[in-house]
Amino acid sequence: MDKDKEWLFSENIRLRKWSDELEHKEKILQEEKKNFEQQKKALEIGFKKLAADKETFMAEMKKEKAKINAMRYEAECEKEQSFHHRDKLSGFKGPGFFSGVTGINSLRKRYKELMKIYHPDNKYGDSFTVACINKEYEIMKEKLSTK
Repeated sequence: MDKDKEWLFSENIRLRKWSDELEHKEKILQEEKKNFEQQKKALEIGFKKLAADKETFMAEMKKEKAKINAMRYEAECEKEQSFHHRDKLSGFKGPGFFSGVTGINSLRKRYKELMKIYHPDNKYGDSFTVACINKEYEIMKEKLSTK
């Protein structure tokens, strides 16, 4: 019976040690959990701030793109206005789209061919070239109709 008492006593001591160790580990885990929750909250706040900053940045980018597009549009308008101003000049000399044309029928045929090539809806077409072609066509048409 004394042996049983000794064994129970030693087991009781061993179990208390384990219990103390478990309590200590539980406290450590609770502290780590608390730290983790604080870090999680800080990260959530940071992500919210990043999302807000991204929205602000995207709005500013849209504004800047709109400004750039407006500037490009204004430049195009100025270019067209200066072109139309030059159109009013009586001494307009085109780049020679209709050189070699001698009759009104050949003029119309050449005009149609040029429109197929340079029309803005085509891959390599643009409105400035078409305006030049149109101006030269009008000049050639007047010259050929007076003959």
